[in-house]
Amino acid sequence: MRRRSKTNASDLRSEILSLDMSHMTISVINGSVELFEILRDTSIGILDLKTADCASSASKILYNLKQLTTLYLWGTYSGRCTLQLPDTLQCISLQEVECSAEGLCSLLIALSSLAHSVQCEMYDVLLQSFEYSCGGESQTRVSYLRSKILALDMKHMTILVKNGSVELFEILRDTSLRILDLKHAECG
Repeated sequence: MRRRSKTNASDLRSEILSLDMSHMTISVINGSVELFEILRDTSIGILDLKTADCASSASKILYNLKQLTTLYLWGTYSGRCTLQLPDTLQCISLQEVECSAEGLCSLLIALSSLAHSVQCEMYDVLLQSFEYSCGGESQTRVSYLRSKILALDMKHMTILVKNGSVELFEILRDTSLRILDLKHAECG
């Protein structure tokens, strides 16, 4: 009986992998590592991760989503961005996100490594101030990441900002970014 159950699960997994899921949006509020293992290597087009815990659980499989074009992130993030992004990603949208300067720098570095045009949308992003998020060693880390960002080719990136902060624009200052789309007069 168990053997048949394992065979059925294997057959179902094979069927899922053969489906064209590029037109689908999958939203996850409370995702487990097991759930994301089921989604590994599928052709999902849009993934909406409603919490930082979901993003953490999904981080091991994101790179394997070979048709993922859009990723929505929500929640509170601390530290570095550990997401390995697939080459197919065209847009990452930060929705109601709180993150450290180090986290945003890490994300921008990851996005700049994509060899095609990519858009980073920042809606309702609360960036912790440098003073708050950076004590001693962390301040050194942010300075290092900031110098790394200045050396990157960010010409293929578009950054859309709905609500910008001084800290956000300090991170972007003097970069090779060509398109900065400011959605409110207060951003300028």
